[in-house]
Amino acid sequence: MFSRNTIFGILIGLYAALFAYLLARGYLLGDATFWIGICIVPFVLTKPAHRGRSLRLLPVVLLLVIGSFFIKERSFGYLLMIASVLFTIESCRGKTGPLLLWLLLIISPLFSYLSEVFTFPIRLKLSEWSGQLLQIFGFQVEVSGNIIHLNRSEFSVDPACMGLQMTGFALLSGIFLIAHYQHTTKRELSLMISSTIMILVFGFNILCNLMRILVLVIFSIPPQNPLHDVAGIISLLAYVWLPVTLLVRFFFRYFSKSVNELPQKAGDLRPGILIANVLIAAACTGFMLLPENVVVNNSSISPLVFNKKYQATRLHAGVTRFQDKKALIYTKEIPSFYAAEHSPYTCWKGSGYSFTNIKEGRVSGNRIYLGTLQKGQDQLLTAWWFSNHEHNTISQLDWRWRVLRGDREFQLVNVTAANERDLHVAIREWL
Repeated sequence: MFSRNTIFGILIGLYAALFAYLLARGYLLGDATFWIGICIVPFVLTKPAHRGRSLRLLPVVLLLVIGSFFIKERSFGYLLMIASVLFTIESCRGKTGPLLLWLLLIISPLFSYLSEVFTFPIRLKLSEWSGQLLQIFGFQVEVSGNIIHLNRSEFSVDPACMGLQMTGFALLSGIFLIAHYQHTTKRELSLMISSTIMILVFGFNILCNLMRILVLVIFSIPPQNPLHDVAGIISLLAYVWLPVTLLVRFFFRYFSKSVNELPQKAGDLRPGILIANVLIAAACTGFMLLPENVVVNNSSISPLVFNKKYQATRLHAGVTRFQDKKALIYTKEIPSFYAAEHSPYTCWKGSGYSFTNIKEGRVSGNRIYLGTLQKGQDQLLTAWWFSNHEHNTISQLDWRWRVLRGDREFQLVNVTAANERDLHVAIREWL
């Protein structure tokens, strides 16, 4: 009744239009990682052999559809769209391996957010490790947060070092190599093995960035020097591409399995499969076109809103600004354990400030992040942490786990002042 190729083409066209809509609205970043990933999609979809159609993802998609009625965040909708695309491909064409799932996640803002948030402590550790290695090699260096001082010059370990592009490129190279060996060997790896490879790729990426930082510091190569990017490319090839190539070859030799080749049939889709695909596509489209709801939990507003010392102003998306003559405080309510907290690093950068001298500090027994904001000749000192008025932390895993197990919701607290004395006075008040 219904041609499989016709229905498949219409559904994929609809999802492609949704991707284009998200790209136009700015949700999808459209950076180098995104476009390289898009170029790899056809290569990943070209399977080494035809495999039978499957409805194995139907329960996953249905759970995500039900969850979309309760979770109104765009990232959840993107997960629903990924699952819907994979279900359409598997129900109309044949089973897909795990590579397409990895690929669609890496080119998404969800990956960008997770990479930005959870590699932040790693960036600080990279500075520490680099300083320790340079000292072992006999260099007279000092490390202060993300700043490395050598020969009266300083090097900042910013997001470009262990940042989104390098991490994205490394993971995409792993996907490409796995897909290449699938085509050449006519074999494939299980989800567990391919996931293990991706985790190891991330580890090689940390090593890559560490070696890159050492080269840049030793030879005093500033960001504006073309050799800065050349060093990144060479490090990526030497410490990611080469070892991952050997790693993938090893896993395919000892842990891969042959793909069961089945005769490809042009046949029609059963009405039930067609209806399921259409309903899922409609639900996915409706969710992505609806405006994102921002949940505000008024119970998490700081008691200092009632302190006459600070002038309080409610802003958008659960943000409250507190201001007096010496300090500026922003609090951002986080309604759930899975929600984004909008790092001060991103928000201040959007206001034209650059972060320098980021480090971990301790005030009144609490660990916090400290940094310097620079905008032309304007310089401010800032600090931030997470708090639920009962517990203060800078660990993403700590506060998310506490909320998941039933603790009071957290909020991000960002304190900024013009000098160190005023900053520490305000920090102690808010701690």
